[in-house]
Amino acid sequence: MNGTALDPSGLLRVSASLSFALRHIAPRLPAYVARYPNVRVHVEVANRYVDLIDNGIDVAIRTREFEPDSNITIRRLGETRRVLAAAPAYLARHGAPAHPRDLEGHALLLYTYANNPNELSLSRGAETIRLPVHGLLESNDGQILRAAALTGLGILVQPAYIVHEDVAQGRLVPVLDAWDLPRLRINIAYPTRKHLSAKVRSFVDFMVEHFAANDFSRKWTGVMEPARAADPGRSPGRPPEPADLARAPTE
Repeated sequence: MNGTALDPSGLLRVSASLSFALRHIAPRLPAYVARYPNVRVHVEVANRYVDLIDNGIDVAIRTREFEPDSNITIRRLGETRRVLAAAPAYLARHGAPAHPRDLEGHALLLYTYANNPNELSLSRGAETIRLPVHGLLESNDGQILRAAALTGLGILVQPAYIVHEDVAQGRLVPVLDAWDLPRLRINIAYPTRKHLSAKVRSFVDFMVEHFAANDFSRKWTGVMEPARAADPGRSPGRPPEPADLARAPTE
């Protein structure tokens, strides 16, 4: 093994959505840089898929099954459900939908870059229901929708990796959790090379290790686990205080 393989170096250009970069790249960079101190990292945030080769991107996080470009290699990181969730304050005012068709009477917070953003396809066993939907709030960024949901504006539709911690801490409550939306596969993609550079290999292996160590696929594809007990300092129907939001982990 040569010195380059043993000691990755140079500028590594990484592309990911804002939500993924905030939750799973930025917090892990100190550990990555400590392990590979000669690599400099540039994170390019893009909620749409960018052309890796034209934009000089070394690695990108994608949530799609395959790459249409045969010059791109993908490696699976994990899988995630898409879930519906709302703040306790919203549910206290409007009630929780008991059936997908009840969503017609609710305020929805929708992601405009989703496949078919104006339709929800929910399945339970052999039953599938397709609903035309329109959002009270629509955005091309999941963090806008998450922030709005935390204030009690409506029911968001987002991947579990964005709202998992909010549900675990009781800031958001899953609704219609027995119904499944189409799941997303999370891949790490990079331009195909006969000899993969050490810096790219190091980051790919680092992210695969991160996902495996945290068992994210199991956490993000199972039933969402709500908080075990309500916060005694706040009633379920009251919106979170600004200080609560400041303490909430950004995903």
